[in-house]
Amino acid sequence: MTELTNETRALIPVFNEYGEAETLVYQSGGVERLKGSPLYLLESACLYYGSSIQGRIEAARNVLGPHRKTPVIMDWHADVIFFPTIAKESPDCAWINFSHVRKADKSGKGSRILFYSGESVEVPVSDHTVYRQKQRSIELSYSFQKRFH
Repeated sequence: MTELTNETRALIPVFNEYGEAETLVYQSGGVERLKGSPLYLLESACLYYGSSIQGRIEAARNVLGPHRKTPVIMDWHADVIFFPTIAKESPDCAWINFSHVRKADKSGKGSRILFYSGESVEVPVSDHTVYRQKQRSIELSYSFQKRFH
């Protein structure tokens, strides 16, 4: 499995011809298709960095309050925070690394997220939702940076 790092920009859900969950992983070296849902890959990465995804969500809610669509700190040493586009339990939930988001523009029924690298992805949520999720991720990042640096 490709390791998720601070260079990972997005985890986009797709399904193979058998209806099994897979993920398009956007990294600095390109896009790789991996078996498993974005949530599964993120859970595996969180465990690698020392905690379950549920533990990371509880820590984030301690800072941000009891919101839905809580951002997840995958690795606080490298300030890697992913935010979900919709409810994390949904098979259509994409996860976006907030630090790579340059902007989001309305596109069809959703929005196009443009990364600083020039790449972009389309997600089925409004640009307002993307900006709100990025802002919550910044707030979470700032709070943890104050605690640990």
